[in-house]
Amino acid sequence: MAVKDVAIKSFGVKGFIPLSMLDWEGRLVTTIFMGNCNFRCPFCHNASLVLDHQNLPDIPQDTLKDILTSKGGWVDGVCITGGEPTLSSSLPELARFIKNLGLQVKLDTNGTQPRMLKSLIDEKLIAAVALDVKTSFSKYLLATQRPDLSDKVKQSIGLLVEAEPNGNLEVEFRTTVVPTFVEPDDVLEIAAYLAKAGAKHYYLQQYNPKVTLEPSAANIKPLSKDFLADLAQKASKSLPVHLRGLRG
Repeated sequence: MAVKDVAIKSFGVKGFIPLSMLDWEGRLVTTIFMGNCNFRCPFCHNASLVLDHQNLPDIPQDTLKDILTSKGGWVDGVCITGGEPTLSSSLPELARFIKNLGLQVKLDTNGTQPRMLKSLIDEKLIAAVALDVKTSFSKYLLATQRPDLSDKVKQSIGLLVEAEPNGNLEVEFRTTVVPTFVEPDDVLEIAAYLAKAGAKHYYLQQYNPKVTLEPSAANIKPLSKDFLADLAQKASKSLPVHLRGLRG
């Protein structure tokens, strides 16, 4: 009698980095990547997860379990990133799966799915969230190349600011400063908005044009670390601003 194929359980995870010191500040983590995104930011550095996710194989649940448990005693948590993880209906199940292995979860998100974000917070499935504010809210169409979802991002900011003092949730708001898409005035506007919303910190990241979704974005010259330091100082009049990824 022929053996029937058995569906292999997966959560839509497309890739992973076994050990990372960059994706959750102060922790050594395993970073896992989910496919799909509702943005088409020209400067995106994970183009295959955005444009070709349907052709990328899923990592089976058993394999994912082996990956995570093999680092026992080494990793301090798991960072779920993408793509945009909150587009996946399997995200809560994935977070439960990771928590049941005794690991805490950090989520990287663009903030466009506040209902999903709220469900994760309410169920206490995530210990940390990093929300990417792409640019000032009036320029979201330019930066994302998709219909303006900035109101959803604002809702998510409000959820995170409200949730942070009420539980063990680390919250980070960050912007990659990509010239043209993110100008100094945009950073100052974002900082002022976050401060008014009640955010505690804001992070600026230097743009790295090494890998981009649109080839033309690779020609954009990053701002110097000195310029970014000066910009961070100006934005710090609204709330504490920190720099990341400085190269020169």
